[in-house]
Amino acid sequence: MRIVECRVFKVDAFTSQPFKGNPAAVVLDCLELDRETMLAIAGELNLSETAFAWPEKHGFRVRFFTPGDEIPLCGHATVATFYLLWRLGMAAEGLNKMFSMAGEVDVLIKDGKVWLKQLKPEILGELDLGTLKEILGSESLTGPAFAMTTGTPEGVVGVSTFEELMNLRPDMERLAEFSRENGIIGVYVYTLDSRFDAAGRFFAPAVGVPEDPVTGTASGILAGYLRLTGKLVKERYTFEQGHALRREGIAYVEFEGERPWVGGEARITLEGRLKL
Repeated sequence: MRIVECRVFKVDAFTSQPFKGNPAAVVLDCLELDRETMLAIAGELNLSETAFAWPEKHGFRVRFFTPGDEIPLCGHATVATFYLLWRLGMAAEGLNKMFSMAGEVDVLIKDGKVWLKQLKPEILGELDLGTLKEILGSESLTGPAFAMTTGTPEGVVGVSTFEELMNLRPDMERLAEFSRENGIIGVYVYTLDSRFDAAGRFFAPAVGVPEDPVTGTASGILAGYLRLTGKLVKERYTFEQGHALRREGIAYVEFEGERPWVGGEARITLEGRLKL
């Protein structure tokens, strides 16, 4: 039986420090794998996201998996993947193309940061604030609570203080059910009580991720939310995340017209080979 061998890397995204930010696995050289095998590998590696990448046309095809499901787009795994491809000499400084389930995505590599261009933030519907208060265990949530997307559907809701953000103890089973019922993968809770523009936490038990350290898609959604609600209207945002997991990281958002670019630094921390 033929053995398939893949290169596997662990890359910490949205940080320049090892063991901070959001870790993602990146698998190269295995474009012939089927979906179930990719999902099994993601479960075995057991990081919040695993990206499978290979060259295609004038860019790269990338598929994203949590330990429980395939998702259309992942911000931190995109940063991790293209930082790795750049360091390996496969992707060039400047503009690159990524082909994903969310469509064709522009990825910019500039000054050591990787930026992905997300879709225009769109409100999909309003979420029940009272139910979220029960599920997240806080009466201090502030609305409106929206389901939004820039490529991946997620919920967003506010909380008054950084301390209250850190004290959230979600009922993960109920949150997973709530997410599935509302057509979102998880809920991002933010506060403007931050050293930067906002701090946040992202919970996605519906796709096998109880809490994500630093979330690129949610950062683009939050920037759109703040602009659409008039809570903080800017062209450039800096968001902090990961404190509750001791994996602090920084995500940057810059708008080009109505579309956000989300970017950050990264660090390669592990390299190995997977034999199937």
